Amino acid sequence: QLMGVQLYVQHGRLYEPESFKVLQDTKEQSVIRFEFKHDALPPELKHFREMYGYVYITKGVLDYIEVRNEHRFKLRDIEVQKYLKRSYFKRVKGGGYLLSREELSIDGIYDDAPYKERIKGDITEYWDVQGKLVTYSEGVTQRVVSFDDAGYETIAVDLDRLFPLLGKDARKAGYDLPKPFGVTLVNMMQNTVMHMTSFKVDGVDIDFNKVLDGDSTYNNLTYSPLIRADLWVLPFVSFSVILGGTDTTTNVTLVSESGLTIPSIIPGKPDKEIIAPGSSLHLDPFGTNAVLYGLRFTVVGGVGNYFTTIDFQYIVAYTPEADVTIDMMVITPLIGYTFTEYSTRLFVGAQYQRLAQSLTFEIPLSDNQSVSGEVGLLSDEWAGVLGADYSFTRQWSANLLYSQGKDRKNVVLSIAYRF
Repeated sequence: QLMGVQLYVQHGRLYEPESFKVLQDTKEQSVIRFEFKHDALPPELKHFREMYGYVYITKGVLDYIEVRNEHRFKLRDIEVQKYLKRSYFKRVKGGGYLLSREELSIDGIYDDAPYKERIKGDITEYWDVQGKLVTYSEGVTQRVVSFDDAGYETIAVDLDRLFPLLGKDARKAGYDLPKPFGVTLVNMMQNTVMHMTSFKVDGVDIDFNKVLDGDSTYNNLTYSPLIRADLWVLPFVSFSVILGGTDTTTNVTLVSESGLTIPSIIPGKPDKEIIAPGSSLHLDPFGTNAVLYGLRFTVVGGVGNYFTTIDFQYIVAYTPEADVTIDMMVITPLIGYTFTEYSTRLFVGAQYQRLAQSLTFEIPLSDNQSVSGEVGLLSDEWAGVLGADYSFTRQWSANLLYSQGKDRKNVVLSIAYRF
């Protein structure tokens, strides 16, 4: 973990260019102070917001860079009173410097007891991208470790990764990128009102308005537990697959402004009133279950703490009981602000849901015959969105989204793990 963080420190542009200030400048030594760029610090390095950096140059040659705090802060449940990190450098033949040694000193309070931490390490070898040894100008001291040497442990660490593509360049430019792979548990609750517009039986149009001349509706309350696996293909592009299920309770309301009656088959008996004029009939609610799967494509961008995302989802829901397949398109554009000190993002936006324009059904009869039908449906496609995202660590985060429009309300709670 320390090696991975160190790689980020070396490659990321984490300093604030305007903060450089010369504190001392003599023939023997120059000292320059700088501050860290809060927006560019990843969660693992957020304690660097409490730090200042000091560059020590001895007789024109970079000697070491020192990072130390000026105020107490929390780190891994330690109340840190003094934090001091030094990174020593050596010149390389042909120009430039390589890190040669690191020292870390932490003093504080942990679990109501004094705490001290000391880490020292020497860099023994560097290789270039071709695997050839790169040496310091005065040579490299290599320590060959044997199996009998219990004081050392060899650790293999992958310090760079294929995904996201161009990620290394983005980190060098000072952008904090999430870990490339993610698995998210999504719990969604949505209430949707769908207005009935037409009715067909065996392909024949039924004059719907003559029978039900009001706003008859399907009211669907749906709970959907989902699993989403995603990959950051590029620093600004994520691709996901979605799998889950739905549990839907549907309430059908039939409305007739003129009233609906059935003529009596017995002479002299009054007609049977099904729906009184200007009133409605509520049918018994029924439940359905569906398998849900789909794809998701997300594009992101931002300036400073401000960010914007646009999310495209194509989802298919299959109901085995009725052998019905419904597809939908969901588009969610958002804008927001990141509160880096609290690892929290707040965002607002809108959500477009293109749901099924109709619902088909089939009723089996005797002699292997059946009657098929189709109900035309219409629902307002846009709704407003308000939400927040909180990162517990670089691996774990939670997301809460609330959406409300004319014909629907939606609440989504997500827990994500990244690696």
